[in-house]
Amino acid sequence: MIYPAVRSEAQEYLKLDEKLPIIWVLGGSQGAQIINDVVIDTLPELVKNYQIIHQVGPKNLKDTQTRILGVLSDESSRGRFKPFGFMNGLDLKMAAGAADLIISRAGSTIFEIAAWGVPSIIVPITESNGDHQRKNAFAYARAGACTVIEESNFKPNILLFEIQKILNNPAKMADMKSSAKAFAKSDAAEKIAEEIIDIALEHED
Repeated sequence: MIYPAVRSEAQEYLKLDEKLPIIWVLGGSQGAQIINDVVIDTLPELVKNYQIIHQVGPKNLKDTQTRILGVLSDESSRGRFKPFGFMNGLDLKMAAGAADLIISRAGSTIFEIAAWGVPSIIVPITESNGDHQRKNAFAYARAGACTVIEESNFKPNILLFEIQKILNNPAKMADMKSSAKAFAKSDAAEKIAEEIIDIALEHED
C-alpha cells in the first residue's frame, strides 16, 4: 500500500500549480496504448483548465515527448503535462497526494485508488480473463466511487465530458471520495481482491 503525501508537499515535488485541478493518468507499468493515445489527443482542451500527470510506460516516453510538441503549441501549456515513463514509489506517493481525479485500468490499482479516496474514471480492458476487469470496474462504479468508460466509448470528447462532469461538481467529488474510502473497507473489495489473486495463480499454471 502506497500512502499519499501531503498535498502541498506533492505539488511542490511535482512542480504543480496549486490553483489548477490535477488529473493523474495510470496506464500500468507498461502504459496502456489506448489510454495514452486518447489522453494525448485530448490534451489541447485538458491543459486549458487542468494539469496532467501521466504514466505512459518506459517504452512510450520518448514518443510521448515528441507527440506533445505537435499537440501543445507553447511552453506554458506543455508545463501542465507531466509525462513519466516509470513512476517509483516516491513518485507514486506524491501523485496520489496531489491528484483530484485518477484515470486508470481496472486491475489491482482499484484498491489503491479506493484507499486514497480519489475520484476516478476507470477504463477496463475489453477482453480480459473471465471479463474480470469489466466486472471489477462496474462493481466499483455501483459503489459510487468511479465512472466507467468502456474502450469502445473511450474517445476524446467523452473523456473530456466525464472529466468536467466530475471536476466541475464539488458535491459529486465529495460523494465519490467518501464512496471510495467506504469501498476500500467493504466485502466487495475483498471479493475483487480474491478474484485478482485467482487470475494471477491461473497464469502461473
